[in-house]
Amino acid sequence: MSEDRKRILGMLAEGKITAEEAETLLDAVHSAAVSEPAPEPVSSDEWPEGPSATGATPRFLYVKVTGGADKVDVKIPLAVLRAGLKLTSLIPSQALDQINDSIGEHGMSIDLNNIKPEDIETLIESLREMEINVQSDSGEHVRVFCA
Repeated sequence: MSEDRKRILGMLAEGKITAEEAETLLDAVHSAAVSEPAPEPVSSDEWPEGPSATGATPRFLYVKVTGGADKVDVKIPLAVLRAGLKLTSLIPSQALDQINDSIGEHGMSIDLNNIKPEDIETLIESLREMEINVQSDSGEHVRVFCA
């Protein structure tokens, strides 16, 4: 049994969450584990070409830094967004209001109460078009994209 499952069942046993909340959490943990296996390190030769490489819905966010003393290759599964949305359903509304206020104080107008699963899917689909390229004078190249 995974640590996440043990933690969720422990919270249920202690009465910190309801059975419905535990079921939602367990579903999120299960869907994240099933839909996206743990990412393995990717060599530079295996990186996708970027957003134009495929018309499919992107599965990963990539960050790559080359040309300098440090090399960075990061591959983040976008299923993390889906699982995160499922977990926000467990945050009490009063706490969500405080989070929304704090986010607003830092210049972002967003209401976490109104984010729905279809919104995340639309966001992920839109990421297919996103690509950020930064070339420094020192020869470093930073590239962020989804594929």
